Amino acid sequence: MSHPYQITALCKSQDFAPEGLLLAACGAKIVSVKLSDGSILSQWPEQNDNSSVEAASDGPPGKKRKLDSETAPTPNVIKLAISADSKHAVAVTDDKSVRVLEVTESGKLNELSERNMPKRPCAVVVTPDNKTILCGDKFGDVYSLPLFPSTFVDKIEDSSKTETKEDAGSKKYVPAASTLTVHSGRNRRALENQMKQKDLQAKAREGPKFEYQLLLGHVSMLTDVQYATEEVDGKTRGYIITADRDEHIRISRGPPQAHIIEGFCLGHKDFISKICLVPGNELLVSGGGDDWLGVWDWRAGSLKEKRDMRSALTSLFSSQSSDVNFGARSPIAVSGLWAVPSGTEIKETAVLVACERLPCLLVSQQGSALTGISLPGVPLDVAVVGNTVIVSLDVTEAPTPRLQAYAVHKTGSEVGLELDKSFSLKLNAANNLMLPAPERKQLDNLLYGIENLRKRGTPEEAQDAATEQAVDGATSEITEDDPTEE
Repeated sequence: MSHPYQITALCKSQDFAPEGLLLAACGAKIVSVKLSDGSILSQWPEQNDNSSVEAASDGPPGKKRKLDSETAPTPNVIKLAISADSKHAVAVTDDKSVRVLEVTESGKLNELSERNMPKRPCAVVVTPDNKTILCGDKFGDVYSLPLFPSTFVDKIEDSSKTETKEDAGSKKYVPAASTLTVHSGRNRRALENQMKQKDLQAKAREGPKFEYQLLLGHVSMLTDVQYATEEVDGKTRGYIITADRDEHIRISRGPPQAHIIEGFCLGHKDFISKICLVPGNELLVSGGGDDWLGVWDWRAGSLKEKRDMRSALTSLFSSQSSDVNFGARSPIAVSGLWAVPSGTEIKETAVLVACERLPCLLVSQQGSALTGISLPGVPLDVAVVGNTVIVSLDVTEAPTPRLQAYAVHKTGSEVGLELDKSFSLKLNAANNLMLPAPERKQLDNLLYGIENLRKRGTPEEAQDAATEQAVDGATSEITEDDPTEE
């Protein structure tokens, strides 16, 4: 079983015109593919000999021992963003690291920097000026980091912290109670949680040793971040658009005025997992745990249209012989939104929609009905190459290529996808690159997880569950930061 490509992104550099350079993440690897001929130009990190050994200093000459690096697991790539000039890629791995990679003229990927964030990032964007990384984490905060970090940074850019507070935070917390004075199991657990929370607060005060700035925060789990620009009084103004688990879409100004909230887009009844800006107009498309997509005028904060996904999915899976069991009460969880050109005019743009664990894509465009297109596997990501899309599929259980190309075509007012066989042939080298996949449960944890955002039970139970999850997440962050901590 070969590992699927969980993330894809396109570099539109002139060095690889006209199609561009495809970056595809496969587990812990990122592969660069020249789309004009399909050749693989680079793999990051570079291949090394995992069987390397060194002689043990205290043994006979023939005795060997394996290097410690062999046992260290390589972190998987979970997010990938490309700078506007296509010269750099930002990769987020599941060890909370943000890595900046240089994309050379030959297509090679060179790592320039690695920065470990205090919380696990869940969204990453590079601003259009190719200078700043916007990084959102699961605890609701959005930070800005320079694309190229400074060599020496003594402390964090956070004016809210003073030396007095930092000194106070460095003192180890010692509770009045101890394991010698607490006897019941319930009180012992409360004491352990108290110690963990205090240690976590001390770690949070320390912070990373690189330059970054807190821009804004949500009280809920952040799920997606987009960056938009608009001409205001002859000047370009930036906006940070954020979505969270509690059905909110917030419009904030870009740095250095990110503290100014311009408005909200409110109307979802369940979590929001993805937001997508539609080029050529002021439309924003959102989706998550509801049965519908929201089409917004994000500047005005008004909901222009609700697009019914359930009807399109029911029609798709009931009109063909399919093993997919999709019914009237089956949950819908949007896992991806991508804007694709559907005509010659810039405003002729469709939005492709992927729903978690469903082998199809929905196509949404103003003026036409929402339609569904069946696929040979579950779509994981989409890279847009002009009027063609490269779809990464989870086909570990079927003899189907993991990357396939589809041409976007328009018949009347309806937009559809058709398999592009000639373009798909260019992906043969990437499809033939076999990287081993972990066992199915571990792979599912990497590929799927949107449905876990859904709240269960009554509002009170949901709030308790969210609080429990935040405490558990905070505890896990302690363990991740210091593996030796008991």
